[in-house]
Amino acid sequence: MPSTDSSVLVSPARRERVHRLAVATVRWVSVGAALGVAVSLGLLAVWTPRAATDTAFALGALVLGFGVTAWSTAVGLGRTIEGMRDRLDVSSGWTEASAREAFFVLSWTGVGWAVAAAACAVALSV
Repeated sequence: MPSTDSSVLVSPARRERVHRLAVATVRWVSVGAALGVAVSLGLLAVWTPRAATDTAFALGALVLGFGVTAWSTAVGLGRTIEGMRDRLDVSSGWTEASAREAFFVLSWTGVGWAVAAAACAVALSV
């Protein structure tokens, strides 16, 4: 059973992993935010501000939803898919870890995109 003593320090390996995940999260949210702003402003050329920001938000939410759904599938079925791949002797480079990483990127990019599109809507007063 894990210790509940608050004087127990977090292991350096765990601290490093959390740090790497935090840095990656900030990076992909920033990329998503840049995409959200770019899409919102790009759509202003053809649509009204409300339609442009609503569409940009919807696209960001779509990316987020796909990323979360695919990530949960990779987590839940990853070992099964790897086992079937090995059993059928398929020479693909798919691994559970690489799938989790890819959908981590999509999920956090979608978060940044949707939040930035919403911020553009606020900035444009729509």
